[in-house]
Amino acid sequence: MNRILGLSLVGFREREAIQAHQEQFPSLQWELSYKMSEQFLSDVEPIIADRVVSVHACCPAEPLFPNFGSRDKTVLDESFEALKRTFKTAQRFGAKIVVLHPGYGTDMEIPASNAERETLLTGPSFAPHVGVEKGSICRADYPESEVYRQHFEQAKEALVRLGAMARGAGLQLAAENLNPRVAYLAQTPKEMVSLARASDDLFLCLDVGHLWIAGQVYGFDYLEGIKEILATKKVITAHVHSNPSDRGRDIFVDSHDSIDQHSFDFRTVLKLLADSGANIILETVNSPERNTLLLYEALG
Repeated sequence: MNRILGLSLVGFREREAIQAHQEQFPSLQWELSYKMSEQFLSDVEPIIADRVVSVHACCPAEPLFPNFGSRDKTVLDESFEALKRTFKTAQRFGAKIVVLHPGYGTDMEIPASNAERETLLTGPSFAPHVGVEKGSICRADYPESEVYRQHFEQAKEALVRLGAMARGAGLQLAAENLNPRVAYLAQTPKEMVSLARASDDLFLCLDVGHLWIAGQVYGFDYLEGIKEILATKKVITAHVHSNPSDRGRDIFVDSHDSIDQHSFDFRTVLKLLADSGANIILETVNSPERNTLLLYEALG
């Protein structure tokens, strides 16, 4: 793989800021964010159309997140339709990779709104699996529960089908590891390896910030977890950001902070990613100039 360095547009709200950053870093590519409206996409299209390497589903933003873990036919069918719309966005902008949250451990619809999703996750159906109430962080045995395994297998089956659809559209589908909240699927290295082996058409997005939080909950070695996922040879893109999660202080938060602000040795992590050949996408929500400089400096 030929590595590409990029930046997610998740932290940008103004066309002028995107243009200024692009002028400062002309070799940097972009990842379209799941928070971008159709209006914002149209506004920035003349600037970035030939500079987009990947698209984070759903794009443009939709009121619901796709839930490929659902066994409800209506929810599942709409999830496939939502990804078809994102595939069209990727084709429109010339991107080759679509990044996707694999699914959720429920048959219900999943609101894209943070507030509405938090209300859902604090509901009675998930309460038995909550280990830390703040953030609805799951218990360490959650991935081994029957309900979790059922929905994970459902999601894997659906993603195999979706991966074939992506290939037919000239794209690559990359399933992203999620952070350890109740209902979120594909949190651990073991599950990512399982997805990697499910189909030649299913690839991975390794989110190093999410994996850090998962390591704090489940106790696995962080760098070994990264190496295990990279060893599948299916990681085609990575999301890089940090967070202050710390098991010893009972902190578990997916804050998408600057890559040098907390937790792991970002230079070691970046070297592992660079050696794998995967694209490296900054998914920090603040300080884009500073993080881009850190990325370039770390990789020479």
